[in-house]
Amino acid sequence: MKLDVLAFVLGTAFTITGIFAFFSPEVFFGLLGDYYGVFNSHFVKDAGIAFVSSGGLILLSCKISKWRVPLTLGGSLFIILHGLFHVQMLAMGMAPTALDLAKELIIIISPSVATAVLLSLRIREDLQDPVTKNEVGF
Repeated sequence: MKLDVLAFVLGTAFTITGIFAFFSPEVFFGLLGDYYGVFNSHFVKDAGIAFVSSGGLILLSCKISKWRVPLTLGGSLFIILHGLFHVQMLAMGMAPTALDLAKELIIIISPSVATAVLLSLRIREDLQDPVTKNEVGF
């Protein structure tokens, strides 16, 4: 149950982020640091679609017990890999100021870590409780 709360919070946040990026790409991009380069509407909308997909799968994992781990895995892949990419970018000196570094850590990397924790705990839970594999939350 506690994992469903975490999944709901993360899934909702990713879905809202994706909707915002898709429907207001210029505004969304304007909130990013100058070090992100030149605005590209197609790229920002693609990112929005990825976030909506991830969020939707994570939210769905709260409803379908039988598919909890596969849905969490599907929803987590982009988020975790996106966070790892930003860790690599930070290691290469991407964030020019301490504020930029803090924003990257709080807005992108922390949710990625939380998503990785969610995935690992869901896998652990699934291995310990085979009963939920046959339940459907609809």
